[in-house]
Amino acid sequence: MAALTRELILQTAVAMADRDGFESVTLRRIAAGLEVHVTSLYNHVATREAVTDGIVDLLIDEAKLPVTAVGWEEWVRHFYAAMSTVAVAHPGAFTALQRRPVQGPRAAASFEVALEAFSSAGLRPADTYNAVKATALTALAVGVERSVAARGPLVETAINELPAASFPQIRAVQALGDPEAVWSFTLETLVAGLRCQLANQVPEASPIGVSAP
Repeated sequence: MAALTRELILQTAVAMADRDGFESVTLRRIAAGLEVHVTSLYNHVATREAVTDGIVDLLIDEAKLPVTAVGWEEWVRHFYAAMSTVAVAHPGAFTALQRRPVQGPRAAASFEVALEAFSSAGLRPADTYNAVKATALTALAVGVERSVAARGPLVETAINELPAASFPQIRAVQALGDPEAVWSFTLETLVAGLRCQLANQVPEASPIGVSAP
């Protein structure tokens, strides 16, 4: 049997989540899967929350997010694509990203890069945070839908059961529901919105008697 390590425990947890769903991941089930007593896990992951943090860390590491200086748009597109890839690869474990914020320097490194990118592009400090948060929220929401789709066909509204006279617009787009097109449109809308925010950014007022550079 392989030596019990934090990495092995977390890899087991990820595989279990992907196979049986995120809620199936418990310390007792992980221990049973590794054929050890549950107390053997405590030196590596003391709680269920520690397991979730570790899963987040593994998924962020697998995503290969930028950790060196890049432009804001490159970061947004890379982050969006990476979250989509991870969601499809780990449809169960992806739920961990909705449950716990990133912890530790390894997971946070790319967000530091993103904040610097938006700041360098001209956003005020509060809006640099808003831009990164908006990107993360959008990418995670699309990731959730991608992870559901990875398990099987998406359940859709039964449009044929809606009265045609009352819902003509919905009936008209019935055949246009291409998920990939929606996900691409979402990304381009996000990028366009961020461009507008940058273009409309008004410099902060300078103190009285001090001229802006």
